Amino acid sequence: MSTPSKLIVEYDDGSVKEMAFGKVSREIRTELSKLGLCSTPGGIKASRNYLLLKWQDGWQEVVGVDKDEVDLLRYYIIERVEDRGRLSLEVGAEYPELFIIKRTPKELNSLLILSENISKLYELEGQVERREGIFEAGGKKEYVKYDKTDSRYPQRFNEEPEEMEKILNSVHKELVIMELNPKALLALDETERIEIYQQVATRINIRGMERQEDVYSFIEFMVERLIAGF
Repeated sequence: MSTPSKLIVEYDDGSVKEMAFGKVSREIRTELSKLGLCSTPGGIKASRNYLLLKWQDGWQEVVGVDKDEVDLLRYYIIERVEDRGRLSLEVGAEYPELFIIKRTPKELNSLLILSENISKLYELEGQVERREGIFEAGGKKEYVKYDKTDSRYPQRFNEEPEEMEKILNSVHKELVIMELNPKALLALDETERIEIYQQVATRINIRGMERQEDVYSFIEFMVERLIAGF
């Protein structure tokens, strides 16, 4: 079954309200699946790598990338009627992984790649403009914020274990407030863990870029790192 993109509610006066389906709680999605309107919500599925995208206004999104290796290949914004960001990841395969950034792509200012042994921070604050054709006649402008393949464009990144530590400290702080021990948390059944992970993610301002399941697995990844004493 295809994944819904929006939940739309129409009222008897003809007005309509809608929200991104990824924001719908697991409980509601479960009920909707019983009605045949969506698939049954997935559980916690660990990924080998996580991308954490950060915007200037503090918004953060996470996406799991289940590949053995991940590196940022390029990131640029195409300006036409609407701006769209193109995020390309080198994953050790013939073709890169491609993600489309729709939310204010010019204001995405950093990207963090995290795995068990890797913490890389890519700064995306600078950019170089390039053009293709005459913009007013249907051409496009591209604003390149990172391109590993071409030295004419920004290529700034740092090995940043401190970034991992910042997130770990945030997760640990919330668990202390909730009076939860990391080991005891992992011992809970999946349904209970998902409910807690959602609360923690909300408190530390992390959302799923494509799948809510990535949020749960990312928080569990952080809890496991706390237990390992990273």
